[in-house]
Amino acid sequence: MDNTLLIDIGNSAVKWLFNGKYYSTLTADFSVDLLPKADHIFVACVGDRSILEGLNQAVFVDSQASFGQFKSAYEKPQDLGIDRFLAMITTVDQYPSQNNLIIDAGSALTFDLVLKNGEHQGGLIMPGLGVLRRSFTQFQSDSKKLTLNSIASNTEDGWEFGTANMFMNAIEAQIEQYNDKYGDLRIVLTGGDAKMITYRLNQKIELKPNLVLNGLALYTQSI
Repeated sequence: MDNTLLIDIGNSAVKWLFNGKYYSTLTADFSVDLLPKADHIFVACVGDRSILEGLNQAVFVDSQASFGQFKSAYEKPQDLGIDRFLAMITTVDQYPSQNNLIIDAGSALTFDLVLKNGEHQGGLIMPGLGVLRRSFTQFQSDSKKLTLNSIASNTEDGWEFGTANMFMNAIEAQIEQYNDKYGDLRIVLTGGDAKMITYRLNQKIELKPNLVLNGLALYTQSI
């Protein structure tokens, strides 16, 4: 659609796509005044939808049981996070007839397996790195560092190194598990921590920072 604004509201950041250009800001810094004027507004939201208060023409989209070749594994398809749904439909569209593992590393760390016939096998939800590091009051940290294969001589580093290894080991374990079962597995990585993770994985990765917005664009084209 011409003059259409697409918005992805996460827990940590807000991204939008307008006239082929991508924009992003932290949720805490977001204001509707940052958005361009548009005739149509479609929104994928897993965060606080009230930040768009006043944009009465905004349409919030929901997950569907199927879209094109994609078929959801959820008994209640609408309960599947819209970010995961959109990430999967655009992955299936971009990589058809391919076994895909979609990893979204944001406030939550999610894994979704979609087979080459488009059938979603289900997924996992884990704490993201930031949530993990704030999960224990005594040691909580906002560090974004991923220091691996080291042991620490103080408590602060012990927590940082330990959570980094826990986080990366969980990702590696899921990749290895599905690689063993599906030799032609394509791994698609998105989310705020995706780029940082990519450099530390001993795997071939498709890095797709705007996967959710691209899925939203694909979905709205069908409306």
